[in-house]
Amino acid sequence: MKVICSWCRGEGRSGFVGEKAPLDDMRETHSICLEHETAVRARWVAHGPRIGFYAASTDNVRHLAWQTRRVVLSALQLGVDLKDWASKAR
Repeated sequence: MKVICSWCRGEGRSGFVGEKAPLDDMRETHSICLEHETAVRARWVAHGPRIGFYAASTDNVRHLAWQTRRVVLSALQLGVDLKDWASKAR
């Protein structure tokens, strides 16, 4: 398979990075070249720790944890309700 850099392709360049197995397969798969990987990493470092889910403040993490808990509990309750409804429908 041909490995193509998606970023290079977006800029109108060929973006050929290399090949990977299976070598007889002529389809393309996408990756990122060293030049664009370096640029992306430099932007991450330049923007500091505010970018990304894992660098969230503790208040945000607590809020997200509470939201996740509410969603999971709602899904569990929906499952129980559907099971009860299905048993009554029989």
